[in-house]
Amino acid sequence: MSASHRSPVAASTDASIWELGTLGGAVSQAKAVNRRGHVVGTSRDSLGRSRAFLWKEGSGIVDLRPSTGVNSSANDINELGDIVGGGDTGFAAFHAYLLSEGTSFDLGTLGGNESEALAVNRRGQVAGHGRIGGGGALTKHAFFIAEPGRMLDLGTLGGATSIAHDVNDLGEVVGFSETTVGQPHAFLWTATGGMRDLGTLGGAASMALGINNRSEVVGGCGHAFLWSEPAGIVDLGTLGGRTSCASDINDLGCIVGVSQTGQADRRGLPVTHAFLRTPDGTMVDLGTLGGEHSSAAAVSEEEGGTLWVAGHSHDASARLCAVLWAVRLRS
Repeated sequence: MSASHRSPVAASTDASIWELGTLGGAVSQAKAVNRRGHVVGTSRDSLGRSRAFLWKEGSGIVDLRPSTGVNSSANDINELGDIVGGGDTGFAAFHAYLLSEGTSFDLGTLGGNESEALAVNRRGQVAGHGRIGGGGALTKHAFFIAEPGRMLDLGTLGGATSIAHDVNDLGEVVGFSETTVGQPHAFLWTATGGMRDLGTLGGAASMALGINNRSEVVGGCGHAFLWSEPAGIVDLGTLGGRTSCASDINDLGCIVGVSQTGQADRRGLPVTHAFLRTPDGTMVDLGTLGGEHSSAAAVSEEEGGTLWVAGHSHDASARLCAVLWAVRLRS
């Protein structure tokens, strides 16, 4: 299905949901959206392969074909339309790429045979993760590419593994890293300060997934959290269930993610819904395509009073579909 359709979510929200279709397979998931409403993500094609896609209103969902191999991913898109992800190279390797103005650039690795780009900022700087070479060939480290051709290993918080999930326009990178005792903790990396442990909400583990240009960080630690320099790590609560996780934050302070609702689905498992948290602290349930579960991965900057939120949802027949929410901000 390449054309989108609209159906209303809860009447109490100024939002509508669009199904983005697939590349011929049964499953698709949206990973990022820019302020023009252009969406990237991953979809199964008719042969069951996992393929990177770009969706635009009018032209629908298109296979990006960023690499020569079978499988590919698209994880972020900036305001200029630059796209990053990863793809098979055709030589038993999977490499991060940057797709800019129709040309795909292999970003290389940290010495191993695998890398994947998860974020790109407005300056074209890229963050992600890659397997390192040498004795730790199976170990992943976070990387940052501040300028073309130079992939910087960001190291860890003392443990074996780290992954970078987002980068803002200041070149500040967030993600998670194992500590010396092997616990994953959210980190903030800067060129001047290196990798900083942002701590947890009291549990053993935390993960940072998004950062805006005010250096505010969001992620998950059992509950969704917001971290800032003045306030530290703050619990954002849930939609009524036990757990939640925040995936992205824009410069207005709008936060999106996923939360348990307190209900159970037909299998007896917790229902999970996408949420939007507005700057006044209201957590809005964004609803679904008619199924029981949804999740929000990314939020755009505001454009003309509208936010775009990208993610996925089950429809009434429990198919997993990439979706785009259009949210009108109330004055």
